[in-house]
Formats: sequence, structure tokens, C-alpha cells
Amino acid sequence: MLLREAADGSFLAISQPMHALVSGQMARAWGAPGFAPVEPFEDVATACAQHDVAWMSWEAAPTLDAATGLPHMFRAVGASRHAPMWAEGVQRALVAWGPWVALLVSRHGSLIYGSYADRHQLDRADAEAAERYLAEQAVVQQDLAARLGAEPAQVEAASALVAVTDALSLAVCGGVQTIGGVGTAPMADGSRVKLALSESDGVLAIAPWPFRLPEVTLHWHARHFAAGTRWTDEARMRADLAAAPQQAVAARLVPG
Repeated sequence: MLLREAADGSFLAISQPMHALVSGQMARAWGAPGFAPVEPFEDVATACAQHDVAWMSWEAAPTLDAATGLPHMFRAVGASRHAPMWAEGVQRALVAWGPWVALLVSRHGSLIYGSYADRHQLDRADAEAAERYLAEQAVVQQDLAARLGAEPAQVEAASALVAVTDALSLAVCGGVQTIGGVGTAPMADGSRVKLALSESDGVLAIAPWPFRLPEVTLHWHARHFAAGTRWTDEARMRADLAAAPQQAVAARLVPG
């Protein structure tokens, strides 16, 4: 879950699957000259939009962070909790959307557990869960890639696109200042280019510009809570989250 605070102290709660849908919107607009193509288009765009399928069950019953009185932010949940969820999400993706999407979801999990040890391996149990995921999913990924007959370079480019749209979407939905970097984009020549994102008056500027269109508008929904909202009871928090009004949110992206 992402939590974005407004100037008046109210805040928006955005689920992981909702933020992933924004990644999918980006993928469908991707493709400025020089950037790697979205290929195979439907599979990669679907993987971008569904890369957080693993979080579906958790988002239906989020856990309470007693230190803040708010739902746990996704970064505060350890791998011992979500690595098994990721493995299950790979299987869900395989059944629902096929081997390409499952492969990319699996590889995205491996990127997370391989690159962000400080975030997801909070204690020994988390480290063991992350290591188990990496070992088991390496076999799964090898099998899926063999079934697809996919070229390694194509898989790498597709995986990189899932990663960069994920990072961009986290920054757009959660706030540029709170999320940090927005990743590197795969290029047609096999290289990577670091993207920069800045925000002013609700308009976000990206450089270099990776989209086919002159500008892109993204749409999602979030749950709105008044300033000072806090919980001490997890069941009450879950009920309030389920009953909270949905607010339509949009962001306009322009070349930086």
C-alpha cells in the first residue's frame, strides 16, 4: 500500500494492484524513438499492469503498523510475509495470463529480492524467505523462458520495462519526494538510460521522454482519509479502508 499525504494533512491510500494499473497505462503509451519496443505488446503491457498480483490478498486485509497507526507501507512488510505471496502470484499469473506474464512477474520478484536486501530482508527469516524465492524462481524462470522460446535480450528488455514503469508509477502515485529514483529505461540498442522526474503544480516532467504521445494522462483511484485519521485496532482499520470513499486521481506527464 502507498500512502500519500496532502498539504492539509489528509491522505490517500493507494493499493499495490492499483498502482500497477498505472504502470500498465504507461506501458501502453511507451515507445518514443530509440526506446526498446514493448514486445510482445499485450503480454508485456499486461505484466506491467499486473506485476503486483501477489499483493491482492494482503490488500484485502492489510496489516496495521502500530508505530504509525496506519496500514503498513509496502516497504515495511518483510520478505517472510510477501515472498510466498510473490511465488503464489507467479502461479496466478500463469493460470490467468500465460507464461510471458508469469515469467515477467517472477523476474520482477527476483529483482526486488536481489536488489533491495536492506528493505525486504529485515531479519534472518526475511533473508531466508528471499533466498528461497530467488532459488526456486530461477528454476521457474528457466522453464518458462524455454517454453516460450524467448531470446534472452527480449526477456531482459521486457523485464526492464516492467521495472521502470513500476518505479515511475510509484513516484507518480506516491510522490516524487517520498519514493525517490524512477529507474532506468531499456533502449533499442540494448543500453539503459536513467530517467529523471520532477513535479510542479500537479504536472510531472520526464526526461528523456519515453512515450509515443506528446503527453500522457494517467488515471487511478485512491481511498481518501481526513487529517489525523489513525487506528489502534486492525479489524477497525480494515473495515474503514473497505468502506472508504474512492477518489479519482489523475496525473499529467509531459516531456522534461
